[in-house]
Order: sequence, then structure tokens, then C-alpha cells
Amino acid sequence: MTRIVTTHPDLPARIGPVEFEQFGAKWVAVRCPSEFDGLMRLKGGLREAGSRRWLIERRRVGRLVRELQRATDPLFRQAGIDLDEDG
Repeated sequence: MTRIVTTHPDLPARIGPVEFEQFGAKWVAVRCPSEFDGLMRLKGGLREAGSRRWLIERRRVGRLVRELQRATDPLFRQAGIDLDEDG
């Protein structure tokens, strides 16, 4: 039986300028500005040439999400943008 993989329920679609998308069963594709390249490498990310995105193992995404929330929330709040706001 073939199992169709969809976006994991606890995977956010976006944190600040960073976008997440499920990529197969074990990977998550992450699009982000180049300022976050060091963090992506630190979390074991593989740069996908030509597509301007990183592939991160699913098991490492939780830590990455927490790091991104810590890194981006203060910057957006300083600019007056509340990331917790709905709509």
C-alpha cells in the first residue's frame, strides 16, 4: 500500500521570511533569505542548487523552528509587525 505524504500538522507554513514545505517522507524544503544560511548549515541542511532552497531532515525541524522564532520575532516586533496576530 502506498502512503501519500502531506504537510505535517506541526510544520508551520512560514516563520517571518522563512517558508516551509514538506519534501518527501524525511525532508522539509526551506526557502529563506541568505542571512539564515549559517543556521541552515548548522542544522544539517543541504543546499539544493538552482532552486534557492534548503533541505532539512524532518527530525531536525523542531529545533530549527524554535531557533527561527527566536531570531525573527524580535526583529519583526521592533518593526511593529506582530507575528502572532491572525490575518
